[in-house]
Amino acid sequence: MREVESQVTMGSQHLSVMEIAEICGVARSTVSYWISKKLLSVHRSGKKHLVAVDDLVLFLADKKHTVPQALLEQVGGAYPQPFRTFKKCWEYWANDSHGQRCRHCTVFELQIEECFTACRSPNRQCAKSCHECRYFSEYYGLPAAFIHQIGKPAALYKDISIWMGNRAWAELCQMEAGQLVGAGIEEFIHTESLKAFIRYSKGRVQGDPAVPETYRGSFCSGNEGKIEVHLTVTPLIRPAGACLAIAEKVK
Repeated sequence: MREVESQVTMGSQHLSVMEIAEICGVARSTVSYWISKKLLSVHRSGKKHLVAVDDLVLFLADKKHTVPQALLEQVGGAYPQPFRTFKKCWEYWANDSHGQRCRHCTVFELQIEECFTACRSPNRQCAKSCHECRYFSEYYGLPAAFIHQIGKPAALYKDISIWMGNRAWAELCQMEAGQLVGAGIEEFIHTESLKAFIRYSKGRVQGDPAVPETYRGSFCSGNEGKIEVHLTVTPLIRPAGACLAIAEKVK
């Protein structure tokens, strides 16, 4: 078991049937059953059936199986443990010493359900940043996890706050991936493009046929300063009220 976990953590992108059985603590026949019922997508490499780590994690989480820590580390910790009945953050922390802060927090005072949208508030009482928060990981990590499978810079946002961004988005903006969670969209959109982007995003959400699928504007990007990008925004049904933004640097 330890040998297999080490192998996964070190960066293996695919696992064999035997490796999945060992790391998940199930029989090989169980894994073969998942594959035969097309619950897991596989491809062949010689005589082996291989499953992508991302696909395995999504399958385990969807079926409410515990996701082994080695797999969580492999996909950057973006996937939470099994689903739970939704709780607001102050309800989640109610029986924890951390919860003593909640009654003095702007999230509680304003009854903000998606607490990460207020992470830049001066009256926020959380001791940790959102990307380090167990609550955020468990309740908001999984719905946004699909963006890590997108090759281009991609981010999920809601109410002009970033829900989560993939590594390519972080690299484009020259930021640490953990800094993306809860960041305002104004931290990425250049000042001269901000009003136009907000109008564009609002039009896309409202389904205005006059609004084009792709918007061209300016991003802020660390040492590069202003860069031109093509940005495509797609309103999503799930997560409800969220939008997917995919950016491509203008060459």
